[in-house]
Amino acid sequence: MRKNRFQNKVATSSATQPVAALISTLLWFSEGIHNYDLLWGWIICGLTTYVWVETNNANALIRIRSRMTSSIYLLLMGAAFGLHRFQESSLVVCLTLSSYYLLFKSYQQINAVVPIFHAYLCLSIGSVFFPQLLYFVPFYLWYTIVYLRSLTWRTFWAAVIGLAVPYWFLAGYFFYLNGFDKFTDHFLKLTLFQPISINNYLHFDFLQVSMVVIVALFTIIAALHCIRTSFNDKIRTRMLLYLILTQEFLIALFLGFQPIHFDVLLGLLIMNSAPILAHYFALTSSRFSNSLFILFLVALAALTCLTLWMQWSIF
Repeated sequence: MRKNRFQNKVATSSATQPVAALISTLLWFSEGIHNYDLLWGWIICGLTTYVWVETNNANALIRIRSRMTSSIYLLLMGAAFGLHRFQESSLVVCLTLSSYYLLFKSYQQINAVVPIFHAYLCLSIGSVFFPQLLYFVPFYLWYTIVYLRSLTWRTFWAAVIGLAVPYWFLAGYFFYLNGFDKFTDHFLKLTLFQPISINNYLHFDFLQVSMVVIVALFTIIAALHCIRTSFNDKIRTRMLLYLILTQEFLIALFLGFQPIHFDVLLGLLIMNSAPILAHYFALTSSRFSNSLFILFLVALAALTCLTLWMQWSIF
């Protein structure tokens, strides 16, 4: 018999998302309410949250009615103070999630030209701000073959055109400014790799490392449960979750080998972790999962309090 534990009450409550949004907003503007960088970062975070709500509604990633995905995303972003200010990583995360939403629409569609074109268009626009996002293009193609079963010759060329359109305009813009070298330099960034060395990780502070550890540790536990109990989900939901899990693994691998892109990859890691954690906390009801949920909240609260204390101690 399923017990209505604390985690289940939170997962099914209609107040969870508003409370998470309020907490995240208070944390966001704890650094200053008149800072435009913070304001724009908050707006992009809100837009990304909305895309998660729409993605979850359209694809039923969780079998019960729950706003846990968007709520967990808000809480994690609220605790990640380094991602509060508006930066290119904010747009990259939002555009990547938008590409997921559109890519999911192509699931087993005979004619999926439109959603795949727009999915790759979003991915390509994101790569204008973060060129390394293009590394995921081959994996997107693999997803359309294995998980979504929507790749045909028509959708393949739709993907190619979607990737090319932003760069077509970007090339024209740089050509007009007589700075075409900047256009080629954009692609040269794909060949630049930070040498693998222990020194690459020594400059990260305790708060950054703690955030990654919290996200990674709880996500691994949730991912293992998701894989082990995937037979309970519909085939479509299972394939979409496998896609998210694969992306999570690739992003974590990328972060491990190229920590120079820490801010962007941490934002992507949090965005991908949200549905995995939500799936676990919303669909389990054991003493262990309930304790783990409380520990998750306590860990985030402790990290947040420590960050606030360090910030205020400076002043």
